[in-house]
Amino acid sequence: MNASQRAVTLSLACVLLGACATNSSAVRVDRADTDLAKCQTFDWLQPTNTPASLTDQRIRAAALAELESKGYTIKTEDPDCRVSYVLSTFERPHAKPRAGAGAGGGPGGIGGGIGVSLPVGRRDTHGGTLTLDIVDVDSNAQVWSGALDASFAAAELNEDEARATVSKILAEFPNRT
Repeated sequence: MNASQRAVTLSLACVLLGACATNSSAVRVDRADTDLAKCQTFDWLQPTNTPASLTDQRIRAAALAELESKGYTIKTEDPDCRVSYVLSTFERPHAKPRAGAGAGGGPGGIGGGIGVSLPVGRRDTHGGTLTLDIVDVDSNAQVWSGALDASFAAAELNEDEARATVSKILAEFPNRT
């Protein structure tokens, strides 16, 4: 194998490995210049009178469980801080098969090629952003926010998706001291 064949083979291998890489999102965190240690007890920001959706129930349960595992106390009467969330989802367009053709020439002659791309494997049909906010009750001000872009199987999050997304976000929230 000569040097040009090795270069082509190496380039092709790099392209294939890059195509297999997952698109992992990092948690975006923003916090106020305040001491989060005063947030020892938590509850949800006052809910509306509308019935809670399954996604709402799953996100709330996952967030409270995660905060309890970090040493915080859930307190419905007079908590130090309250938790709220915003979830925005969108439907991803379905992947379509594609075909292409090309031709070229050079000092060695003329060449051409035809390519076909077929979508293979499972692809989540929805994407979205979950943002969790921590609000200090005394100052009625947001003191911490964490957001994550994620892929979901449907517009309504299942328990595993809610738990995994909330857990990844709250991993950035400090443990109780």
